[in-house]
Amino acid sequence: MLHLTKAARQFAETSFPGIRSCVVWGENGEGADIVEFKAGARFPLHDHEAPEQVLMLSRRIRFGNVVLSAGDYLKIGPGEEHDAEALEDSLFFLAHEGGIVLKG
Repeated sequence: MLHLTKAARQFAETSFPGIRSCVVWGENGEGADIVEFKAGARFPLHDHEAPEQVLMLSRRIRFGNVVLSAGDYLKIGPGEEHDAEALEDSLFFLAHEGGIVLKG
């Protein structure tokens, strides 16, 4: 089924300081978002119920032990716990199935 979302985006604050997100699409536990991290912002240690895919759009961010730069792609599977920290103001596209499971 074809799904089109027009270019106008509304970013919303999250409960994590320095992190905002914009839903591109979401249905039945699957979704796609654009996520903005300000330099130094951190997302705590977590896991995923299903695979997550990240495409860096700008700057640099660390996911666990991996540093991604603009243009890099990362697929993270369930059971691959990690945190995230923006090394610079960063923007990435996130495609996911299921939810996030925060640790500790």
